[in-house]
Amino acid sequence: MKPATKFFLFPLLLVLLVSIIVSASGFTYHKRTIETYIEKLDVGELIYYENMTIAPVYSRRVKDYTHYTTLEEALRKDWLDITELDRGQVPNVRVSNRSNRHIFLMGGEIISGGKQDRIISRDVLLGPRSRNVIIPVYCTEEGRWQNQSKKFYSKNNLGTSRLRSAAQYADSGAQHSIWSEIATTNRKLGVRSRSKAYQSAYEDGRVQRQIKRYERNLSDIPNMHPDTVGVVIAVGNDIISVDLFVNPDLFKKLWPKILRSSALSAVKHDNVGQINVQDAVRVLRRIHDAKYRETTAIDLGLELSAKKSYLNINALIYHDQLLHLAAFPRADRPIKFKAHQQLQRRQPVYQSR
Repeated sequence: MKPATKFFLFPLLLVLLVSIIVSASGFTYHKRTIETYIEKLDVGELIYYENMTIAPVYSRRVKDYTHYTTLEEALRKDWLDITELDRGQVPNVRVSNRSNRHIFLMGGEIISGGKQDRIISRDVLLGPRSRNVIIPVYCTEEGRWQNQSKKFYSKNNLGTSRLRSAAQYADSGAQHSIWSEIATTNRKLGVRSRSKAYQSAYEDGRVQRQIKRYERNLSDIPNMHPDTVGVVIAVGNDIISVDLFVNPDLFKKLWPKILRSSALSAVKHDNVGQINVQDAVRVLRRIHDAKYRETTAIDLGLELSAKKSYLNINALIYHDQLLHLAAFPRADRPIKFKAHQQLQRRQPVYQSR
């Protein structure tokens, strides 16, 4: 072998060795994106309504003010086509972006129609003019398998935190977990559905009236502070979800869905107690300190996930910015805090460095 060839080959072997070690350890370079994001967060004064607590999360430094298009906007403007695959396949649907915009589909959003309603399993960022992107979904209507419409549409609903967590976890038993959770929710709410559909809970008149009370009292949270990028939500003294977004605009667009699904969770639970600012801070620190694995996202960006800790976390990174992070306590390891008084009006998750 010529000396020049040896000189060229050595760096390649070194890079390959480092890649293998990094892969085996689960280390990801983009974990720092999450850490940097969370280190710039503050938790604001908590908002209590009935058995729900909302901890608004503020960013001291928003870097990306891009106006991402949401599922609802794209469908309303006829920019998005969502259809069944040929012969119908439960775990996947085909999506095409007919616009020049970036369209964000949030994991947990419900799409109706087709042969059965589905829940989108993970965050997806569709690039302009993306065609025939296959995205993973789960069924939320166990008792129907016939065409209701050629294309999917939206009723502006989101899965509960437990449904979103089950879909995001994406293990072999996720579909059964989703059907089981829907059945439990409908049973607790006294809702009957011939097709065992998740949407039936939202369409029940009595449940609708209860949810609207939460919406009237909590819908204005994105407007209280211009730097609000997310929330930590608890029902009683149980943390049920964390949602963090790249900028206030995207949070504001998706807050109505998050609030409605959280209200549905609150309506069916009789949990007592409250959390305080320090509890919300501790959960965000767990997200900061989690061990993440990195995979290529469905269309644009990278996914970071942490599924072996107390939290089931999934994050979508695009252009080295955290587009969205969703975190849910694992069903077998709920995060509970003792009921106590709020101690501070606003507290940084990490002190400024």
